[in-house]
Amino acid sequence: MASESSSAMLDMTDADSDDMDMPTLMDDQEPSPLIMEHGYDIAIKVDAPIKQLSTLETYVTYRVRCVCARWPTPPSVRRRYNHFKVLHKRLSAAHPLTAAPPAPPLHSARQQLDRYSASFVAIRTLALNAFLDRIAKHPILTHSEDFRLFLTTPDEEIDKVFRSENNALNLWGLGSALAYGGDGRHSNGVRVKDPEFSSAVDYLNALQDKLATLCDLTTKLYKGTAALAAEYSSMQRVCDVWSTQCGARCGGTQRGVRGVSAGAGAAGQAAGGRPSPSHRAVLPLLAAYAAAQADKIRQRDRMHAEYVSGTDTSDDLQNRVEEATEALRSELWSWTAKTHQDIKGVLAYIATRQVSVLAQSLQGWEQALRVATDTSVHHLFQTVSKNGVRNLSPTTSAAPHASPSASPQADPLRPDSPDGTDT
Repeated sequence: MASESSSAMLDMTDADSDDMDMPTLMDDQEPSPLIMEHGYDIAIKVDAPIKQLSTLETYVTYRVRCVCARWPTPPSVRRRYNHFKVLHKRLSAAHPLTAAPPAPPLHSARQQLDRYSASFVAIRTLALNAFLDRIAKHPILTHSEDFRLFLTTPDEEIDKVFRSENNALNLWGLGSALAYGGDGRHSNGVRVKDPEFSSAVDYLNALQDKLATLCDLTTKLYKGTAALAAEYSSMQRVCDVWSTQCGARCGGTQRGVRGVSAGAGAAGQAAGGRPSPSHRAVLPLLAAYAAAQADKIRQRDRMHAEYVSGTDTSDDLQNRVEEATEALRSELWSWTAKTHQDIKGVLAYIATRQVSVLAQSLQGWEQALRVATDTSVHHLFQTVSKNGVRNLSPTTSAAPHASPSASPQADPLRPDSPDGTDT
């Protein structure tokens, strides 16, 4: 890549981004050390995206750092998005019975003009990190030779190593067809349904729908919080102008307006904090991963149907069916646990952030009451016992001091006062 691209590197900060700030960590800055999780002998991190220029194109590269106990690794390498896609294709071809973690999708037509924006690149960086992390923790794919080459090959040689995926045949979609047998269509043959895998497919389809709904909800939640923060900021500006124009001639009103301004400012600052975009990167990948697992089950069912129909009764097909069955059972068992853990982490983060936003907003409005009333209002938020509430009741507190000759008309706060006023 160094031979293809010029030395010009553009700053990835985007002042117009309305989602989140992208990390600006560069190669010359000292990164945080990688720590292997318990039970794993490898740790991977994707970060520090940089937009680079070449004579023919502009593209983004990502720094990939890795520490592994199995083989030596360089301090870091730089990979572009196409290299991640090629790695996914190679893993899928080398392990046809295993569902390789899906790579982040290509940008849509709507994102064509924004594919270099800070928000888009930040989300893609997190998605690529989750993609490699899943491969590193996979019991089979982590030992793949393609995975090792991806992590250890120098930048200037990576295109040569992966040149078989970038030839003219693949530009027209013919390379995979010639290598893996025609158009890839399979005969369904006799319909054979295994109850175990049929229930797994139903579960995976339901999980995809739930993850899609969760993606929509988190997007709406973020947009609603951002809109609320903008409304609070507008309210603060209006109250500041009102307080300035009001002046000292109306002290009570000025204190109240200042209190509202302080509360709106604190609530807007709490709601306007930029959340981590991790859920926007992880949830779509989990949905795509569920679809990949369901597709592997359908491939296994096609091989089973072909064997049962009698068109191919060779021992090789029977062995492949049994191998696919055992591979699916073992992979679904570990995949389900990891997926539940990832979803739980995303939901826990969203809930924690919302609780933090509400707690900060409450503290801000409490401080606003102190500013508006020029006194301590801490007692308003204390818990009062039942006896205390009963003693504070107007009827109870007024009964010992009532005079027999007192007229109901003398108490204008009572609901049954003759003048018809109500409390």
